Amino acid sequence: MTHTWIRSMSAAAALALALSASPAVAQYERTFEAGSLIIPMDVSYQDTGMLQAYGLVFQLLAHDITVYWVIDDEKVWHDAPCDTPGDECAWDCAEEGSGDKCPFPTASPDFYVGATVLWDGDGAMRPGDTIMRHGYRGGPFVVAAAQAEAARAIVDAWNDQAAWEANPWARRTVFEVVSVHEASAAFGGFVRREMIEAPTIAVFSDGNENIATGYLRAAGIPQSNGLEFPDGRCGDGDCGPGTDNPDMLTVQSVMGDMGTCESPNFDHRNGALFREDGTPAYCQIMSMHWGVNDRERVECDGGNCPDTQAECAGETFTFHGHEVVAEVREFLSFPTHFFAECQAVNAYENTVPNPDWPYLDDEGRNGHFLTTTGTPPDCPCDATDGHSYECVEGGCDGRDCCLPSNDKERGAGFMIADAPNSDRPQLLNPQVAYNQLDGAFRTVGGSEPAFNLSSFLGTRYHNDHSVTFITGPDGPGDQDVWMTGFLDGDCDIIGYDEFAEPGECALGKVSYLGGHSYSTGTPISGSWSTQGTRLFLNSLFEADCVTGGLAMGPRDRDGDGAHDGVDAFPDDPTRCGDSDMDGCDDCARGRFDPANDCEPIDTGAGGLDAGSTSTDGGTRDPGSETGGCGCRASGASSRAPLAALLLGLGLFYRRRRTSPPSA
Repeated sequence: MTHTWIRSMSAAAALALALSASPAVAQYERTFEAGSLIIPMDVSYQDTGMLQAYGLVFQLLAHDITVYWVIDDEKVWHDAPCDTPGDECAWDCAEEGSGDKCPFPTASPDFYVGATVLWDGDGAMRPGDTIMRHGYRGGPFVVAAAQAEAARAIVDAWNDQAAWEANPWARRTVFEVVSVHEASAAFGGFVRREMIEAPTIAVFSDGNENIATGYLRAAGIPQSNGLEFPDGRCGDGDCGPGTDNPDMLTVQSVMGDMGTCESPNFDHRNGALFREDGTPAYCQIMSMHWGVNDRERVECDGGNCPDTQAECAGETFTFHGHEVVAEVREFLSFPTHFFAECQAVNAYENTVPNPDWPYLDDEGRNGHFLTTTGTPPDCPCDATDGHSYECVEGGCDGRDCCLPSNDKERGAGFMIADAPNSDRPQLLNPQVAYNQLDGAFRTVGGSEPAFNLSSFLGTRYHNDHSVTFITGPDGPGDQDVWMTGFLDGDCDIIGYDEFAEPGECALGKVSYLGGHSYSTGTPISGSWSTQGTRLFLNSLFEADCVTGGLAMGPRDRDGDGAHDGVDAFPDDPTRCGDSDMDGCDDCARGRFDPANDCEPIDTGAGGLDAGSTSTDGGTRDPGSETGGCGCRASGASSRAPLAALLLGLGLFYRRRRTSPPSA
């Protein structure tokens, strides 16, 4: 009995400390009421509007609608088509109970519920049609019933071109109707991300920026000025701050002021990724195909820099590729996100100081966001890992060593690999928001379709954390296609997704995707290579700056000091739970204050006398307890809010498996 009491008090103390310290919002289970809106993200009901569903989510967030990304925490990936004889999925494709299996691979459903169709983008159903019961897959988005009416106005404007004149924010060149359903009953789900902010997005004008802007235009996601991203490459003077395309950032704008040869500027927060106060100007930055040649380029007064600092006196640095990497590294010292695709992956990841620039580099200008440099072996170079190496005299701090022959692989990091077999790549960790797909994933070609770690050089992922989500049959580390991790391995991306401890994971996330350019074609079932574009869009909404994260602090809708992730009553400032188990709600006085939650409340009419009913069902009785609290719990009801709070914090965390309903 004594031990049970100690454990209860320890949990309560931890809860009180967590609330007072306002930790990062943990992911949690919750029940959504009937009338909640569901944006399906499976091919069964969102085959055509899949990409534009992300644009709708962006606009909901921009209009102050909270969007919940509901992803089962124990979902599994079925890598064979669900209708494979002898290897059928346990869940049905559309209507649960129909026995019809999807003719493509899927992950297990995130939740089951019946619904009414509000909008159908595939032309198979009409508004008002009923779905008796469906296992929603692929990471559906949910708007709680309390905000459904306000959200409906946004949804209707997004899907109805006739409403665009009155709602110009909904205008877009690419138009698809997004399917939206209304839940006909309450349902439970695991909230992987509670999103409250539309992401601010910058695109690096690296010569192939039209690939990134093509993805964004296909989704209907605009720039910060409300205009669409351009549909082509940037020309002279038409991109960057002060233009109609302020979020298209040139190399020079990202670099910032580099100073002069005799007085170099080593401030890595003075480019366009930052505000004047040194905080990020964006939530996301993406680079699609920046090349190693540009990364290794440095100019003084528009030409080659002299060999020595003395010879360079008086000249101004006008181009420095490594400074771009340094500015991105500093950007990632905040809870932001960086995405790179194809050859841009190696351009950033394999950056190391250039020995030919003795006065032009500093320690901040290093890449290796996710990988180590390894230890290049001594010559001769007898590698057996399938890659080409050459002996470089003095190449390793004066030591003769073996380095990759391909300039793109110098400094590895990553080596370039062939794409894995398109039919059956490994899809790992389907419970992570980055990896939400429904249907087959198809790789694409390009100069860098996948990446290997090098056993010959001894490279690895920082801290050996699991960062690989799509890889070849012998991966991770071999033919990796889709990788995400925290800068320098600061946290385990998988462990963080389970529960974020206060103060942890304060750095940015990095995502790498192999392949030159993915399709934006729909329906998805006829264009499986569009799945790569979906991975790109997943990453935009996974970043901590979208969920409020550590940069903004956790959300507290009712302003009572107990953040929504642990507040059992997030819309009632007078109720949040009872962490000290004294029978009085910690927020009875309109703020989180458990030490004084039983003091009389000044209502303007004499206050609340001792013995009156408290807001959580207890009774005020100064003589009932020692310690001067003056409250007494009425039955076990006071423990329910506590359990809800502890569940939100993770102290009572239990794992839940979503299973198909029994026949």
